[in-house]
Amino acid sequence: MANIRDIAKATGFSVSTVSKALNGYSDINLKTKQLVLKTAQEMDYTPNVMARGLITKKSNMIGIFFGDQTNSGFDHPFFSEFLRSIKDVCGAEGYDILIFSNRKRESKSYKSICIENGVAGVILILTGDQRADQNIRALHETLPTVYIDSVPHQYFNVNMVESDNESAAFEATDYLIQLNHTRILKIAGDQIAKAAHDRVAGYKNALTKHNIPVDEQLIKYCEFSQEQSYKLTKSFFSKKTDVTAIFASSDTMAYGAIEALKELGYSVPGDISVIGFDDIDSAAGYSPALTTVRQQRLKIGQSAAKILINIIENNNDGSIQRVTVPAHLVIRESCGNRSV
Repeated sequence: MANIRDIAKATGFSVSTVSKALNGYSDINLKTKQLVLKTAQEMDYTPNVMARGLITKKSNMIGIFFGDQTNSGFDHPFFSEFLRSIKDVCGAEGYDILIFSNRKRESKSYKSICIENGVAGVILILTGDQRADQNIRALHETLPTVYIDSVPHQYFNVNMVESDNESAAFEATDYLIQLNHTRILKIAGDQIAKAAHDRVAGYKNALTKHNIPVDEQLIKYCEFSQEQSYKLTKSFFSKKTDVTAIFASSDTMAYGAIEALKELGYSVPGDISVIGFDDIDSAAGYSPALTTVRQQRLKIGQSAAKILINIIENNNDGSIQRVTVPAHLVIRESCGNRSV
């Protein structure tokens, strides 16, 4: 059986170049890639890990795709808890984990890298446009795959674990209304994420419950980022407005909003109340301490790992498995009662 060194010798390229071409790196030109792949096929090349899988008929490796093209995922505020909970469940069941965070890799090679590394199943924790990438979607059709709270809103037939975003957003908005806020700016996430749409739905449901008209002009979509929320808030509050509260779709977005409000001379919560979503580690120590929705990140990660292992070991019949984990409001210091 041919190996990478044999292909390198046959093509005249270095072992490093051959390896990159076989693994879909974007910094290898098309002609080189085509020649390497053609030679590999002619020499009946099979990656070692895949070959071992064919012999044993079983893999104990679970892959995790985390982050997007600009974020490896390691700086994501949820990473450590997701990783720890997944690792603990997988380790207890005899599985290892493999994290894929190579930003140079072309998305069309995701399926092949999983096969080459003998991955038995995949957990997807994605952000940005990567969530709607059809090549990522192809993983679900090839291998046992579970999404964690990162599925596009138009996907229905995928295995997934998510927070009860709609109910939690309802609770957060209802709390603001109880504080006499009726003009509430909803800073939503991007328009790809199901979570963003669900949180907007919960916001609307709470307004409707209290017979408050839904003003679509108060629903603003932007990326799940502090910078984008800062820019949006700065622009919105630079003009005259009767808005007295903000409900942001993440804690980092809430931080961006508060930063912009302070620069414009607004007091939080004296002038404007702000609620976030996530309850990341820094939320309690933020100034003011952030009122937010707490997601059960450990339970989400554990549930995803358990679903995936169950699918792998029991040859799932194709039925879709979805788990919704409750989330709840944590009241701190960033919201105040509006005088009426």
